[in-house]
Amino acid sequence: MKDLNLLYAFEAIWRDRSVTGAAESLGLTQAAVSASLKRLREEYEDKLFTPVGRKMEPTPLAVDLAPLLLDALSMVRKTQAERRRFEPNTAKRMFTVRTRDIGEAVTFPPIMAALAQSAPGIRLRTVFRSIPETVSGMADGQIDFAVGFLPSLETGIHRRLLHTQYYVCVMRAGHPFADKKLTVERFSESEHLLVEYSGSGHLQLERALIDAGARNRIKVRLPQYLAAPHFIVSSNLLWSVPAVLAETLAKHYPLVIKPHPMSLPGFEVFLYWHERYHQDPANKWMREFVAQRFTSG
Repeated sequence: MKDLNLLYAFEAIWRDRSVTGAAESLGLTQAAVSASLKRLREEYEDKLFTPVGRKMEPTPLAVDLAPLLLDALSMVRKTQAERRRFEPNTAKRMFTVRTRDIGEAVTFPPIMAALAQSAPGIRLRTVFRSIPETVSGMADGQIDFAVGFLPSLETGIHRRLLHTQYYVCVMRAGHPFADKKLTVERFSESEHLLVEYSGSGHLQLERALIDAGARNRIKVRLPQYLAAPHFIVSSNLLWSVPAVLAETLAKHYPLVIKPHPMSLPGFEVFLYWHERYHQDPANKWMREFVAQRFTSG
């Protein structure tokens, strides 16, 4: 491949699964990216990407080529990193972040507000993937970095501590215990809502409920956080939840926050990224920007 620009085009289409999205992230016209794809197809005698619904999905050959081409592009970037700078005030770039709905609700609204002042051309897209898909997504550039409590994320991924969190117990305003101390006995006698997802910290919450004798009192299990308040405000369910999310939701729902009666360990929220993009100027700038929001907050 004589034209390195084709590598950038391949990476963008691979990441965005869209010619239009690739054009936006590269700052090019759709026609220019389509022309690059045409040249790639001619060079490899394969369609490489084909329309499936609204996405451009890779062919088997593209899947085989991706690690090699992306590694080659990573090597090119490393040779350019020292002399190439990322200019956030003029950059037009979309960053894709793996996070849960808790991150979308708590973390990214203030980050977007800050970006509007410092880097107005930057856009964010959040995705939620399994742990294996998160690792592969960060490796191939479909995900720029991940934010959250991901203790099962495999080693070899860079990480940076953002903040430490702890659990509280949430109930509706007007709950029978709203004006009383929430003891272990009252906690164990209540019915509960549990947000669960493999790879997160929900297992220690479930263990706490079991230890309190409330194994059979988990009335509702949900895969995401932001649906939970709708159950809480219309019932006497208790919800064990990270304090930062409880405080955010209490601004919008009639909730009462109590110290958790169980001795639950705190947990650490990290920013995770892949070695392939460790020295990428844009990725480095955005990681630092996100980390600074936590430090200053």
